[in-house]
Amino acid sequence: MNNRIGKSNRGYCLATLLAIILAAAVGVGALLATPALAQTETILYSFTGTPDGQNPGASLIQDAAGNLYGVTVYGGVYGYGTGFELSFQNGAWLETILHSFGGPGDGGQPAGMAMDRAGNLYGAANGDVYELTPDGQGNWTETILKTFKYPSIPVGCLTLDAEGRLYGAATGSLRNGCCGFIYRLSPPTKKGRPWKYLVLYSTRGFKHSDGAIPNGGLVFDATGNLYGTTELGGTYNYGAVFELSPGAKRWTEKVLYSFQRLSDGGLPIAGLVFDAVGNLYGTTMSGGNADAGTVFELSPGAGAWTETVLHSFTGLSDGDGPVAPVTLHNGSLYGTTACGGNRSGCMQNGGDGVVFELSPSGGGWTEQVLHTFTSSPDGALPGGGVIFDPRGDLYGVTGYGGTTGSGVVYKISQ
Repeated sequence: MNNRIGKSNRGYCLATLLAIILAAAVGVGALLATPALAQTETILYSFTGTPDGQNPGASLIQDAAGNLYGVTVYGGVYGYGTGFELSFQNGAWLETILHSFGGPGDGGQPAGMAMDRAGNLYGAANGDVYELTPDGQGNWTETILKTFKYPSIPVGCLTLDAEGRLYGAATGSLRNGCCGFIYRLSPPTKKGRPWKYLVLYSTRGFKHSDGAIPNGGLVFDATGNLYGTTELGGTYNYGAVFELSPGAKRWTEKVLYSFQRLSDGGLPIAGLVFDAVGNLYGTTMSGGNADAGTVFELSPGAGAWTETVLHSFTGLSDGDGPVAPVTLHNGSLYGTTACGGNRSGCMQNGGDGVVFELSPSGGGWTEQVLHTFTSSPDGALPGGGVIFDPRGDLYGVTGYGGTTGSGVVYKISQ
């Protein structure tokens, strides 16, 4: 997640944090969360800005050896952000800078990364889609795979398919600067040739009901359809969940649900996750009973999908403003809210965010807060989601807080 509003306001994996805070109303409610017991947070790394990076902004990924990979939106050698690795060596976590982004021509404000089977990393960075390739000796090389022309700007995390093709979302349009599209990049069939670029679907703008401004990552179902969210658009202009289906000549879009920013939620900016039976889960950063956001489920039915709100945040101890996708683990959902927790609201005099768990219980879902952030030294404003290691420990990042205020990488152990 991008943590500042700048001139470009792009290159983010989720959305600009300050824009989120200004857009989401701070609400109050009667029900508070149940705190979970025996949760321990450990700070694995606290960023300082230069040269190690500043404001980590997206969910981490982990390789088979347990190394963690992520991005910072700012900092690094040139101030345009970094791609980093954290590895556990001799009883401590050590950071390695894989790449310091240099701005125009090299990318900046990078979004979260995806990893292929060979260990190459891919992401979007301020107008460019890039690849980071290891040489096996600890060195990484950046290659720009595609440069977009303004106002078309790639955003969000990329998705890899089994053939190594990349799928992503972009703001802007090929025609009128509004309101986003979905694209694919295919690796070259012969060495030295460029990646093949194809627009799968271009949204039609706010006057239509197909959604506008896709931000989050995309997810596949078993038959090759793509699913994602748009921050705005849809029937009520508060965002939508969509499906893209491949055809013989073109991809077709279907809106599965349009949010009303009422009790059902509004402004979904994060990606989705499937369960084993085909239900989709996601978050909205506003709407719900207190306009502090929701966690929702979409269930397929005969010709239509049904939305169920699993949790409506109160803006108090249970959190406020989820802006990251949820993670499904052992039947429960885990995620973060950027705000709320130790105080209502966000930034300045507001809360620093929480890590939460939602578990099925008695036909409904029960929330437990696993950790409430307090800014120093444990971090503040978690913009990314969480991932699990084989032992069941959770890992994530906060965009601010820590020993210098530049954000942290944390672990929560049960």
